Amino acid sequence: MDHTLKIFNSDVVIVKSHTFLYSGNFVNSLKLLAPSFPSTCTKKRSTSASTARGGAGGRHLQASYSTDLNPSCSSNMAAPTSDGLIDSRIARITSAIRVIPDFPKPGILFQDITTLLLDPVAFKDTIDLFVERYKDKDISVVAGVEARGFIFGPPIALAIGAKFVPMRKPNKLPGAVISQEYSLEYGTDKIEMHVGAVQEGERALVIDDLIATGGTLCAAISLLERVGVKVVECACVIELPELKGRERLGDKPLFVLVS
Repeated sequence: MDHTLKIFNSDVVIVKSHTFLYSGNFVNSLKLLAPSFPSTCTKKRSTSASTARGGAGGRHLQASYSTDLNPSCSSNMAAPTSDGLIDSRIARITSAIRVIPDFPKPGILFQDITTLLLDPVAFKDTIDLFVERYKDKDISVVAGVEARGFIFGPPIALAIGAKFVPMRKPNKLPGAVISQEYSLEYGTDKIEMHVGAVQEGERALVIDDLIATGGTLCAAISLLERVGVKVVECACVIELPELKGRERLGDKPLFVLVS
């Protein structure tokens, strides 16, 4: 069985034989430090964590994983695309994403998309897959969640003929803003967008690089729906399914490339 213990503002998550300290955007491995591996080799991801933390916590984390250091290894992460077929582009995207042990401090495993951005082919594959899915869905708004939603959102918006709306943390946008507060396990946070950036009746795609617990995406959906926007779907490059962010979204559709 998995067990979770709360210690001040963090959770200690005991999964099988490993213990992880879940705090903010990262997971601390208290017993096991994972080895590094070449970023060019496909990684076998297996997230094994549970947490009660809400809100934005849990982004860019990896609770546990195994690696195959053979440079010629093939991906086991290829996922069905929207037409139900296994797409080789998914494998290329997966192999371009790496996990960094001991960042930003010892015992932390960080989910890193910067290597994906360094690979023009894999980065283009990522944008193309989203564009192919959304180009015929009459979407007029692509709402990108700070900060990595700002990377993927604009090229998708341009390609499908939609406007890009940044969803920002408090006190980052000039001028009048509308805010949505959401709960963390201890305290609250906010997400904001400009007043007038969207109009009632518009159809929106909400995009971020990763869904973990789902709190920030839920806040973005609520903010858009408050002003009468229809959220068609949420989209992320990566999902950590055992953190159950998809369940938190309820009946709102979620599309991911790598899980």
